[in-house]
Amino acid sequence: MWGLSGFVGLLWGQIAGGWSYDFLKLFPSGRAAGLGGLGFPGETEVTAAAHNPALLSARAHGHFHLLLQPYLGDIFAGYFAYAHHWPSVGTFWGGLQYVNYGEFKWTDEVGNTLGSFWAYEGAFLLGAVRHFGRWHAGMNLKVPFSVITIQQYRRAGLAADIGLLYNDTVRGWACGLVLRNIGTELYRPRGRPFAQPFPTSLQATLSYRVPHAPFRLHLGLVHLERWKMAYNDPLQPTRYDIFGNPVPPPPPPWTEHLLRHVVVGVEVLPDKPITLRIAYHVQRRRELNPPGSPSLGGMSFGLGVGGEKWRLDYAYILFFQRMAAQAISLRLRPFRGK
Repeated sequence: MWGLSGFVGLLWGQIAGGWSYDFLKLFPSGRAAGLGGLGFPGETEVTAAAHNPALLSARAHGHFHLLLQPYLGDIFAGYFAYAHHWPSVGTFWGGLQYVNYGEFKWTDEVGNTLGSFWAYEGAFLLGAVRHFGRWHAGMNLKVPFSVITIQQYRRAGLAADIGLLYNDTVRGWACGLVLRNIGTELYRPRGRPFAQPFPTSLQATLSYRVPHAPFRLHLGLVHLERWKMAYNDPLQPTRYDIFGNPVPPPPPPWTEHLLRHVVVGVEVLPDKPITLRIAYHVQRRRELNPPGSPSLGGMSFGLGVGGEKWRLDYAYILFFQRMAAQAISLRLRPFRGK
């Protein structure tokens, strides 16, 4: 199901679109969506482990998590997860990610309608983390799959995340590093002799709880596995010199490559029943907004309400003018574990 996965990936940036199972990069919670699509330490979240397994905390024991996300167009995404902690063993979590692309018309080569079909993707997830003082180490295993109901198209793979976290709760800062979506295809349809690469990426995060102030600051660095993130738009008009020879555009400066790795976010009143969030994703802004556009593309906004037993998070994500997505997630702890 390369075409559909690639379409979703293109909405996230030009470096996507040629990967298999691009949906694995979608945010798993309203908090992550409101903070630019990354997982940062702070609140007790089960699905924080979907970004970096080292973010899973023993405090998430007994927590259920449900995400409902009306994405772009007719695309609908969902996430369900649960965490359990065993003393002296570690903390484990499992979940299911699901993306429904909706109904499509089935036509022949001349456009005659033959019926309709559905397309969807998903992944079964299982992860664990161990704590060694301030150091946390974790790993996720994922079994992604794709299904198109026409011609019995099926595909499945196996992927993993490996993450580290250093959390200094005394000084209020934490830094994490994660290698995401290392994988390969296990099964693919006939006619596809070669497996497509997974959306593997290396990410780093840094969070700081400002002392005596109701702020938590976040900095994320995405796609550290590659340096060049900027490119010259091939659709821009060609310039010519006085002799009529085309003049190639200058290469993007190193500062542009650097900035496109950056995601910044702020949480206001992070320790209160109501939390406000705002983030700016530089790459999303640069690649999805026309030059000179006054829109707020690349920005995301979030609101969290609740306490220890339950929490509701909402996010509004702007891609470009008149194109946005929303995410609503609910965290429940119906019983107190040991």
